[in-house]
Amino acid sequence: MRHYYVYLIEEEFANHFFGREAKLFHLFQEYLRTSPEQLEFNHLYKQIRYVTKSISAESIDHMIESSLTNRYNYAHIEGHHRIDSESKQGNALLQVRDQYIEVTSIGSFDMEAIFFEILRKIDSCFLAMDFEAKRYGWLKPIKERKFV
Repeated sequence: MRHYYVYLIEEEFANHFFGREAKLFHLFQEYLRTSPEQLEFNHLYKQIRYVTKSISAESIDHMIESSLTNRYNYAHIEGHHRIDSESKQGNALLQVRDQYIEVTSIGSFDMEAIFFEILRKIDSCFLAMDFEAKRYGWLKPIKERKFV
């Protein structure tokens, strides 16, 4: 099973950390490891709030639902978006949280890719992170600017 946390990063920071995503990954990883009772928690929380944009659950839900509504293997039930593989050997589940989007998938990578493809059309600054597998990346890679 794969479990992704997808954050919407402020454009200024997305541009700055392009190619240095590991630094953002470690910030989020440390935040998730730190309990709210520890002194560093508040500091990490403030850093995360500073580099991320808030997510409009209503607009994300609407975009996903309108993109997938004609698929027989898609369902939107109680705030969860679910898509099943045609062979019934896998699925992906997406839920919009307060500050991030959570995607869980089993089986083929195609299932989560369907959700990621929709999200990348919404904004170019989504960063997906799988902390267990230590994988991370932009859903829509930012092209480096060439300065003359």
